[in-house]
Amino acid sequence: MIRRVGAALLLAGCPALVHAAAMRHADVCELPAARVTRVSFDLETRRVRSWPMPLDRIVSFNAGDVALRTALDRVATEARVRLSYSPDLLSLDRRVCLSFPETPLGDVLMALLGGSGLAPVVIGTEQVVLAPARAAVGADATPDLARGTTHLERVVVTGTATGGVERSSPFALSVIDGRSLSPASMRSMSATFDGAVPGVWMWAQSPVSAVARYGSLRGASSFGVSAPKVYIDGIEVANPLMVTQIDPSSIERIEVIRGPQGAALYGSDAISGVVQIVTRHDGANGDEPASDLRVSAGNSTSSYADGGILAQEHGISVRRGAAARTASLGLSVSTLGAYTPGAKSRQLVGSAGVRHVGERLILTGTARVNASNSDVPASPLLRGLLANVPTTGDTTPQRVRQYTLGASGTLQASEHWTHALTVGVDGYRLSGLSADALPLPSATDSALRAARGGADRASARYSAARRFASPETRGVLLTLGAEHSTAREETNGFGDHLAQRSGGQRSGDSTLVPPADRDVAGDALGAATTWWRNSGVLAQARAAVNPSLFVTGGARLEHISGPATSSQVALLPLLGASWVGEHGPFTLKLRAAYGRGIRPARTVARGATWMGGRGRQTLTALEPEEQSGIEAGADALWGQHFGVSVTRFDQRASGLVQPVALVDSAVSGGGPGPSGSLGARIHYQLQNVGAIDNQGWEIQGRSSYGPLLLGATLSLVSSRVARLATGYRGDLRQGDRMLEVPARTMGLSASWVTSRWSTTGAVARAEDWINYDKIALAAALARDTTGTRIPVGPVLRRFWRVYEGTTRLSLRTSYAVRQRAWLSLSGENLLNRQLGEPDNVTVVPGRTVIVGIRTAF
Repeated sequence: MIRRVGAALLLAGCPALVHAAAMRHADVCELPAARVTRVSFDLETRRVRSWPMPLDRIVSFNAGDVALRTALDRVATEARVRLSYSPDLLSLDRRVCLSFPETPLGDVLMALLGGSGLAPVVIGTEQVVLAPARAAVGADATPDLARGTTHLERVVVTGTATGGVERSSPFALSVIDGRSLSPASMRSMSATFDGAVPGVWMWAQSPVSAVARYGSLRGASSFGVSAPKVYIDGIEVANPLMVTQIDPSSIERIEVIRGPQGAALYGSDAISGVVQIVTRHDGANGDEPASDLRVSAGNSTSSYADGGILAQEHGISVRRGAAARTASLGLSVSTLGAYTPGAKSRQLVGSAGVRHVGERLILTGTARVNASNSDVPASPLLRGLLANVPTTGDTTPQRVRQYTLGASGTLQASEHWTHALTVGVDGYRLSGLSADALPLPSATDSALRAARGGADRASARYSAARRFASPETRGVLLTLGAEHSTAREETNGFGDHLAQRSGGQRSGDSTLVPPADRDVAGDALGAATTWWRNSGVLAQARAAVNPSLFVTGGARLEHISGPATSSQVALLPLLGASWVGEHGPFTLKLRAAYGRGIRPARTVARGATWMGGRGRQTLTALEPEEQSGIEAGADALWGQHFGVSVTRFDQRASGLVQPVALVDSAVSGGGPGPSGSLGARIHYQLQNVGAIDNQGWEIQGRSSYGPLLLGATLSLVSSRVARLATGYRGDLRQGDRMLEVPARTMGLSASWVTSRWSTTGAVARAEDWINYDKIALAAALARDTTGTRIPVGPVLRRFWRVYEGTTRLSLRTSYAVRQRAWLSLSGENLLNRQLGEPDNVTVVPGRTVIVGIRTAF
């Protein structure tokens, strides 16, 4: 008898122990109406593997083609075990041909589960659960990415409330396997996304910067705070812009929704997409090492520093337990020397996880801490142009502390009902923020660097899934849910003006600044505390009209409240459909979806890490940012060896909020020109821009030929101003391209994996975007000795320039020198490009080559 355990096993994001299948061969049986996988074993050539009880029990029988559901029933009966699994995580109607001569139960189950992402977990003498699994790979070996990403039966968390297979998803979803992450991810999330996820581009991250900068999320979805909504094991992070660095060894996978289609499940702030980071929760198998030690060091070159710059990356992880109970602990350290005078960084990342798998209940716990200290100088290219830009040797210390703590539980109440609950808290503390994203290099920079503060976000998310008949063939999966999050932000505050000023009122906007904010006189304002609250209820149904056609519909009712924002209620719908056709090894999936998302004008991201202050009165007149539109696409797969996906998106973003530079003519300068009075005469005011049309194509391909794995992505994006809001005083005009949005981004990767060697090379490139010529801006400000020609508003258009493109090349290889010991060599930014993205003053580390050794024990 098979008891089907919850459709939400995956929500816990819990990988179980995986054992490699000992399958002799698998091929396709050509039948008129069904795709049938023939599974057979050759006893003499099968590799012998030790399985725990009862997976070591021998089963032996032959059967004609049957449904996977029937095959699992027969295997459970033959082995005399109770087999528990989630119908949503398996394609139970897939046809298989069985042939097993005296084979251990564990090998049989692994063969039947091939490509599903599940593995058997023993939780009792007669009980086996088929739970989400992480394949055990040695050293820095690259996984079979082609197989992992082309299978429509891949199990995902994001885009569903309780977890399920990707086959019925109506929108594009990208999954990055944690084993494929480059060690450079310790320094930058851009090394993770760029070239690997079509439609997403992050500008190369300086190690001393705490805030991420997204160039494109299917075009523009905000100014300076463009970011997807980010979750870590289902726990909403306090500020998505602060998730800039992760430890690759702690990541199971990263799932990415692009566009507003995820807002119906995830609520406000998801207007440009959702990122779900799922951490590892696997334990230690008796046959596998329980601890892992990594030590590496190398050299980074720089055109702005003498000699080599030391780069180090070290880490250790310990895993205990197996099957039903696991625990893990990891710690990693990275440092980088001064790649420009005064610019250096040090980072410590820790993670921990626990998991318990019961017959009906799965519990997990997650903890993460990140501590980094950096010395942040001004760009060396601006030194000497403006007297208020720090000189050589002048640096601002930046200190960041982040944490995540939470737990989740999944209960299979019955064969039809599954309940899931996730609760957690995420927060950070930050001081010494840079203002690199603002166009004018001025005293604004020093003002923001004096800003300090932090935020904590508590969130709780509940969902219940009800199955009617079989949602994989002809049935409905109904999801009901509720979510609430409360964020508390503290900041010393610089208000909407950002830059320090010497008192007085601004001409024409005296009502914009609260009286308490009008006299800062170069000193920080007193500490302020603000609260943000979001609550939502949702209902969604995914129906299988037949085994090939799936229809999805639902909506979320969201209530948003916060400072300077009147409470508002928004309806966030999702409509979509997908069709899957199969003929032999060829599979074609057609999909289409519509979604709408909303983001309040004031968020923690804008308030704490970008604006550095309050400015409540300024925001009362601002409309919320929102984005809505459709996407449609096709996925074509040829067995496990080739796949290509094409997506067309057409979305409109409205109400985008931009910091507009204005001149305060009522305040006279305190000295000659910019050096004495610039900070007193420029302020930034938040204004709605209008409406932006984001359109484009996303193409992704992957293939495998024996040990060779290939992957490629291409994105073509048009992001233009459709209309301007009344009262907008910035430099954009109707028909303009949005600034900092590349017209084309692309990536190419190749991996060669053998029993002892693993080599991966990757190229990522962005082309054709418009941004400010910041060197020319600084020179113009330096020449303005009277302070009467400060370039603001339409004048800033004179300083626009087209950036042709930037290319990043990376290579890493690993060699098993002996059992459980590997030597690795990695190179990042091999073309040694330190300038060129997203402007002409941002400097990143040059060519970095690191040699390391890894051992397991």
